[in-house]
Amino acid sequence: MNAPTDAPTVLVSRRGQVAVLTLNRPDRLNAVSEQLYRALLDALVTADDDPQVRCVLLTGAGRAFCVGADLKAHAAGTRTRAERENYVLLGQEVCRQLQTMSTPVVAAVHGYALGAGAELAVSADFLVIADDARMGFPEVSIGTFVGGGVTHRLPRLLGLRRATDLLILGERFTGAEAFDWGLAHAAVPADDLLDAAAALADSLSTKAPLALARMKAALRRDDPLHIALDSEPRDLLALMETEDWAEGVAAFAERRDPVFRGR
Repeated sequence: MNAPTDAPTVLVSRRGQVAVLTLNRPDRLNAVSEQLYRALLDALVTADDDPQVRCVLLTGAGRAFCVGADLKAHAAGTRTRAERENYVLLGQEVCRQLQTMSTPVVAAVHGYALGAGAELAVSADFLVIADDARMGFPEVSIGTFVGGGVTHRLPRLLGLRRATDLLILGERFTGAEAFDWGLAHAAVPADDLLDAAAALADSLSTKAPLALARMKAALRRDDPLHIALDSEPRDLLALMETEDWAEGVAAFAERRDPVFRGR
């Protein structure tokens, strides 16, 4: 079903401590636009600022996760240079937020995740994908360029050889291949996708939020070993001053599930 023309481009709902963000341009297979980028960025920042939100689940309405740029809008040629720059930088900010926010993000990908859609998908901390979904980075093949930090992120996730193949050759790959390569956390039948992604999001929502945020920050740093050996004790000692650390230790000793408060 097509969304009404005045429908929000991103739907926001709550599932316990999980914020569910749904890209909502199904008539355009959720192709990105300035309006969608702005709404998604606002929703991500709001979720990250909300102590009651412990995980974000990102998905797409209709037949696809996101097919990337709205090429019909680009082909119209009506944007000024300033408008094009605003569009590009908005996309970068959305991917930056996904990659750097304290709250973990699970992307549930079905149908297609191409170009900017693939950039959103790989910017999430965890990718749960339908095994028959199709992903790809076609930018070089059509004379444009990638965004979202993909030239940095993809080689770290897959290695330079595989990233070179995907970014320069631009060939599409399936969800099953993404899992085999280590790009996806899980590849499941399309009918099971949302249940699998929601189960992962629920699990993440039970983790200690302060420790999780520090772990995310540590994993995205490119520090050499001697720096990591210095920074890890600082993170540990800082966490040992928190209520969450005391709760985790007490729960382990008492053989019960911890209840973390993020303090």
